[in-house]
Parts: sequence; C-alpha cells; structure tokens
Amino acid sequence: MSSILNILPALAFLLILLSISAYIQRTSKENRQKDFAKDYFIGGRTLGGFVLAMTTAATYSSVSTFVGGPGVAWVIGYGWLYMAIVQVVVIFLVLGVFGKKIALIAREIDAVTVIDVLRARYHSDFLANMAAVVIVAFFCATMVAQFVGAAKLFEAVTGFSYLTGLTMFGLIVVIYTTIGGFKGVAVTDACCAIAMIVGLCILMGGMMHAGGGFNKIMSYISTQHPDMLEPLSRGKMPISLYISQWLLVGICTLSLPQSVVRGISYKDTKALHNAMIIGTVVIGAMTLVATWIGVISKGILTGPIAAYGNSVDNIMPAAIVQSL
Repeated sequence: MSSILNILPALAFLLILLSISAYIQRTSKENRQKDFAKDYFIGGRTLGGFVLAMTTAATYSSVSTFVGGPGVAWVIGYGWLYMAIVQVVVIFLVLGVFGKKIALIAREIDAVTVIDVLRARYHSDFLANMAAVVIVAFFCATMVAQFVGAAKLFEAVTGFSYLTGLTMFGLIVVIYTTIGGFKGVAVTDACCAIAMIVGLCILMGGMMHAGGGFNKIMSYISTQHPDMLEPLSRGKMPISLYISQWLLVGICTLSLPQSVVRGISYKDTKALHNAMIIGTVVIGAMTLVATWIGVISKGILTGPIAAYGNSVDNIMPAAIVQSL
C-alpha cells in the first residue's frame, strides 16, 4: 500500500499536466481551425512574459541540471558551481539577443519553425530538409536522456521499477505534448518550472537537516575533501574546461531549436522584456541551487562513488532518499 501512495504524487502531477493540455486543446479549437500550423507549433504568437520565461527556463533546465550536474558537483566541488554561474545569463541572451532578432525575421516571413527560417534564408529545400533530419535525430538522443533521468529519480524515490517510471513518463508526456501543441507545452512547462523550484527548496531543507546543518557539512568537506573548496579542484577543473564549458553552455545554446521557437512565439515586446527578467532570475536560482545541492550532498553521501553504482547520475536519487 505504501508503494501505491509513493507513486500517487507523481501520477497526480502528470495527470494535472495532461488535463491542462486537454483544456488548452479545447480552448484553441477555433484558432486551430483558422491556422493550425501557427497555433499548434508556436501558440499563435500569444505567449505572455511569465509563461515565456518559465517555459524557456524549464526547457533549458534538463536532466543535466538536476541529475548530471549535481552529480559531477559531488565529485568536483565548488569548481563546478563556478562553472555553472555562466548559465545565469542564458535566458537573457537567448530571448534578448537571439530571440528578438529571430522574432522579427519570423514575423516578416511568417515562419512557424526554425526550418522555415533556414529555407527562407538560403532558398534551399535540400538544406531545410537536412536540417530537419539532423534536429529530429539529435532531439531523439536528447529526449532519451531526459526520460532516463526521470525514470532513475522515479525508481529511487517511489520504489517502483525503472521501466514503470520510463513507461509512465514517456506515455503521459508524449500524449499531453501531442494534444496540447506548443501552447500546451508552454503552460505545462511553467507548472514544471514552479514544481522544480519548490522541489529544490524542499530538498535543500531536507539535506541541511540530514547533514546536521550547513556548518557541519562544510566542516566535513573542508576536512575530508579540501580540494572541493578550490576553484580548480586540484586539477579536476582546469582553466581549459572552464572556458569550453562557458562557451558551450553560456553562448552556444543561443540557437538551439527549442530556444528559437520560443523567440518566435512571444506576444509583444513587453512580454519579451518581462520574460528576460523573470527567466534570468528563475534559471539562475534553479541552476545554482541545484548545483550547490550537489556540492553539499558530499556531507551526506560520504562513501566512494562505487557505493552509488559508479555513476554520478545516481548521486541525486541517493541524496533524495537519504535526506527525505
């Protein structure tokens, strides 16, 4: 009976998202009849500032933010947190620099997808089709990582099998994405972003309690793992890694397809400016707190990595179970 109760919160949350998408499908019926492509793929260019900010933050914050990144921070320490700082400006750059320009272009040529923009720019159906194939191929790999991370957390927290979590997340997410279209995804993303922030606050409180407080955790780290307090982590975080990560994560994410489509979809300039401010605060809070949680989890998960399946991806699930 306890395992059934464990699964109920996750299932209830997913069903709420499914209901939201179904509601949006009904309310958008008239708009979809008038212009299906524009309403389904970019929400009819009606996104307000808050939803735009939250969907961009939720999309950018993937399994690497909440599972992989904190796991690496458990190994490296504050050096990984310093590397993650660059992500604070990502939403500002994505929406303010790239998003603004792509929105003007998209409105001028009435583009609905990034493929439309490429086709109009280079006047080549072949290039546009190849870009579509590449985007789909890489997104398949990306989505596998998201579902795997979700299933790992699901298995650790609920006690249900990895396959059960993978199936449940996969089916429900695919269904609510399909029926809700982009507008449904944007609103459910906003709900997910709020859940992420609440979840991080709860986890932080639980970890502080389990570790005996911040001072005790830091005392353990400074005594047993002093390299974790150094920016270069005694060779684990070389300057070259800082530079490559800052370029890759801070700048090269500007033109990701999921970023482009959000630049195309906002309602007006006021919505864009509000989204830049809200999104910067939200993504900064989520990224830095999640990575910091990975660092302080060293004071709770004190064994070698072999004790956690020899994978940093198992650190956050183990930390959740240990502290909550």
